[in-house]
Amino acid sequence: MSRQQRKQSYRDRLKERRQRREINSNAALSEFSDSDSPFYVDEIEERRVRERQQKRTKKVEKKRERERRPMTPTARKIIRITSFVGILLVILVVGIVLSLTVLFKTESYLVEGNTHYDEQEIIDTCGIRQGENIFLAPKASAAKKIKEKYAYVEEVDVGFQIPDTISIKIEEAQGGYLVEYSDKYLLVSTKGRILEEVTDTGSNDLPIFIGPNPKSGKIGDYIEYESSAVTTITDSITGVFSDNGYQGITEINAKDTGNISFTYDNRIKVKLGLPEDLSYKIRTAMTIINEKIDINDAAQIEGQLDVSRCNVTKRSYFDEKPLLSLESPTTATQSPTDENGNPVETNEGLSSDTEGESATEPAEQNNSEEETKPLTQDQWYLD
Repeated sequence: MSRQQRKQSYRDRLKERRQRREINSNAALSEFSDSDSPFYVDEIEERRVRERQQKRTKKVEKKRERERRPMTPTARKIIRITSFVGILLVILVVGIVLSLTVLFKTESYLVEGNTHYDEQEIIDTCGIRQGENIFLAPKASAAKKIKEKYAYVEEVDVGFQIPDTISIKIEEAQGGYLVEYSDKYLLVSTKGRILEEVTDTGSNDLPIFIGPNPKSGKIGDYIEYESSAVTTITDSITGVFSDNGYQGITEINAKDTGNISFTYDNRIKVKLGLPEDLSYKIRTAMTIINEKIDINDAAQIEGQLDVSRCNVTKRSYFDEKPLLSLESPTTATQSPTDENGNPVETNEGLSSDTEGESATEPAEQNNSEEETKPLTQDQWYLD
């Protein structure tokens, strides 16, 4: 016999014993019972009934006492807050369900900041159709599609206006410079994106970039050169021109990234030198041109302005000569430097720290060597 069977057999025997014991007990009680007598009373059952009645009575009394007792301010406050929160949650859930299923369907579109493309084409490109919920519509994906397709779209924000309008706000790219590529010119934005191909360079009033050739000329791509430093340089220079509203820049030269320069109005070549503190150098150069060289709107002086080390020495040098003679290898005059390559004071240029002296006057040409001081820190230091 297995262990399980033995356990079951033991349980059966115990059950039989209990049953026999109950039968014997009932027989003994019935033998002495007076239940057949009309005067017999079951006291035990009566006591149980009374206890149950007392319990029910106590519950009723406690309930009545609670109802008679006034509610405390804290209890009232808790009930009010609980009721308010419950009602608010119900309203919120119903509002959300209605907003996402029944209300706020796209019915109209609003395009702002666009001047180059047809508005309906932009709406079709975004991919948000009429009837779509303005909250659930794929706005980020729509903005990405628009920016990728249209080169002049520098930044785009797709949002919504309650109750049923999708808004498309466009920030258009600004032309930064022109660069030659495969016998044509590419118009590049101030942030380095290729906007279009142009044939007439004079109609854009933008500087022409002289330097390495671009890797690709695909419209809409961001321009890349063989050296990533060139891309950073061009973006920085054109960004400074755009941010400060400088006009009349005709050329940017970065053939040698250690000797960067740009040309103003085809008559003043500005040497920037190394690509460091370009914003400071350019602002210094334009301030000197506008306030010292082109004073009284003369716009006739030609020459070379050296601001390559003004960020360190706070000195700038101007050599007034025809621009062609400066660029000619046989007649160009080099600014003297010391043994470390730093520019030193020469007998050519302008003096700006002599009171009453005009910055547009060239140094006097005579047999005696007269010292001409460079532009000083007090006048040309830009914070």
